[in-house]
Amino acid sequence: MPLDIPHHRLTAGPYEAVVSELGAALRGVRHGGRDLLFDRSQTVPFPRYAGAVLAPWPNRIAGARYRFGGEDHALPVDEPERGTALHGLALWSRWRVEERAEDALTLAETLWPRPGYPFTLELRARYTLGPDGLTLTLTAANAGRGPAPAGLSAHPYFTAGGGVCDDWTLHLPCPEVLTVDERLIPTGRKPAADLGLDFTAPRPIGGAVIDHAFTGAAADPAPAAVLTGPDGRGVRVGWSAGCGWVQVYTLALPDGPDHRRSVAIEPMTCAPDAFNSGDGLAVLEPGERLSMAMTVAAVGGD
Repeated sequence: MPLDIPHHRLTAGPYEAVVSELGAALRGVRHGGRDLLFDRSQTVPFPRYAGAVLAPWPNRIAGARYRFGGEDHALPVDEPERGTALHGLALWSRWRVEERAEDALTLAETLWPRPGYPFTLELRARYTLGPDGLTLTLTAANAGRGPAPAGLSAHPYFTAGGGVCDDWTLHLPCPEVLTVDERLIPTGRKPAADLGLDFTAPRPIGGAVIDHAFTGAAADPAPAAVLTGPDGRGVRVGWSAGCGWVQVYTLALPDGPDHRRSVAIEPMTCAPDAFNSGDGLAVLEPGERLSMAMTVAAVGGD
């Protein structure tokens, strides 16, 4: 009989959160009984990528290949329709519990060398819950003997109430967007307004189809995206200064019940395909660390 992956429930004041040991994934955040995360486990047996930590790269690597340290590396293709390596290597692992409290949880995973990624990383995901909401702090430490490429992110899906995201308002302080080809690999940068995706002033999502990496919020000392429903209630997603990119995805599953019922907001330390472009890629020397933080808090009501 298959084993269920343990989940951990955190509580602090009006907030509660649920974290899975599989992929160190954030499975739920509630404030005063109101959902801030969209729980896809209600409609699919295993909610692909939902809430998972993305390491040692977020998003895609074109052709599942890259060159580093004078050597060519080939990764498994796990997005066959686009021929890419998607969302890293740690999301299918069961992470181990290092610390557990009523309002905090630290999970860890050792990413051992393997074909395509012959490096060793010690990964940690620390979730803390308090009166201001949830904070996720991610760390990757190079435990190997040579330099290692690395990037970090997480993949939560957020909700601003019932219905579909067409009726919600998004505020995103990022004036630029990465243009992409048919494989969703970056081809350049443009003002978000040129693609009809300027949310630097709050506006309804409407019929916009978004699966883009946004950038340009570096001047903001406390960058955050805010997603709200017609009643003004919703969620605020903040990120640390080391995250130069934010992937936003209006969940597109035209033949499924979850179609456009949530919006993924994914702060990233590097751009998509950074293993090839070098755009924001961290190259960690032995013992060196890469870290980022993401915050989740309720907006309006309650």
